[in-house]
Parts: sequence; C-alpha cells; structure tokens
Amino acid sequence: MPSAKVVDAISKASKILHVGVATARPLKHVAYILKHLNLSGYSIINGGAQIVDVKTEKILWEQSIETENIQKVCHILQKNIHTSFYINDGIHDIDIPKDPIPQKALEIYVSAKLTNEIADTHIEKLSHISNIAVHKVPSWDKGYFDLLITHALATKQHGIFEIAKLLGIETHDMIGVGEGYNDFPLLMACGLKIAMGNAVPELKEIADFVAPPVEKDGVVDIIERFIL
Repeated sequence: MPSAKVVDAISKASKILHVGVATARPLKHVAYILKHLNLSGYSIINGGAQIVDVKTEKILWEQSIETENIQKVCHILQKNIHTSFYINDGIHDIDIPKDPIPQKALEIYVSAKLTNEIADTHIEKLSHISNIAVHKVPSWDKGYFDLLITHALATKQHGIFEIAKLLGIETHDMIGVGEGYNDFPLLMACGLKIAMGNAVPELKEIADFVAPPVEKDGVVDIIERFIL
C-alpha cells in the first residue's frame, strides 16, 4: 500500500491537476488502493483495456481481445506453459485450464515465475497472433516475470489517449510514471516521462527523469519537483 507520505503528496497534487492510476489489475483488485489514495476521475485498469470513472466505478471505455485470438493464445499457452493462467472478462477471474475458455477477455495474465529469457521465448511464440499485445510484468516473486496479454489497441498508451480525450487535454501535457515493461507504452504517450529508481533498465533509458525508488517514496519527490 502507498505510504502516508505518498497519500499526502497525491492529495496535494490532486488539487492542482488530475491524478490517476494505470495498472494491469482489474477494478476489483485495485479498488481498495484507489479509495486509499482518495482518487477521483479516470484511471486505466486491466493493462489498458478499460478506463474507469473512479467515483462511480463506471467503465467508460474498453477494448477486449477477439474471441478467435483468445482461443489462439490459450492454445499456445496450454502447450508451452505448464501452469494455469487467468483470463479477466471484466467481472470474473477465469482459471485456465480449470474453467472453460471464455468468449470475452480484457486481459490474459500468466503468473508463472518466468525468467527474463523464458518470458521472451513465450512472447516470441505469441508474436504471430495479430491484434494482441504481450508485455512482461514483474512477478510477485522478485527476479521473475509474468506475462500480460491484451488487445493490441488496449495498452496503457491507448488508455492515455482515451483519458486525454475525456479530460480535453493534449497527451504532451501529461506526466507518465512507471517501473515495468508494460509502462513503456505509458511513458511513450506522455510529454514528461519518469521512471522510478527500481524501474527496468529499458524504461530508464527513455525517461526524462529517474526518481527515487518506490521504497523511498519516489512519487513524493516527483510531485514536489514537478507539480507543487
């Protein structure tokens, strides 16, 4: 959970500009953090597949994976990854192969503790499927990676485009802050690109500024430096 210092800094920033979260998690797994931060307005969830109005929890925009591509992805994953994986359809967490493959998917999440090299191998095997985007995301187990799969038009970059429309602003007036591989599209969409100190090296390379790591409340430094 965000520290008290981070919550206080975000509260001060929210009086000046819009503050939102961009996360791979579905709403039910991130709602408690949004409430803890006392955010209002719009946030990106499901890796970029949905835009949610935090106040009402109403979904304002979404882009799901085509049914045919859900089946193709599941076939490849079941053949190559010897563990279960999860599909979120906006409401349920569907466990494959325990549950039947659904007709709708906003994101497919593979939590398999993959090494960087093995994750890249699986991304290569999925790369021939059109209209999907595959990103490595940090696993809960440090040093490993999971896979996040969405529609190709449902990355955090596309989420930024949609939020900019809702707010009536240009994307070059936005600040993007991230740490993982799936934050690369987020930073590329924003005018000011900030990587956390604990970010993957590739993200730091494209950043305009590298903040202190999450463990040292780097978000506070960002807000004090660029907003307040």
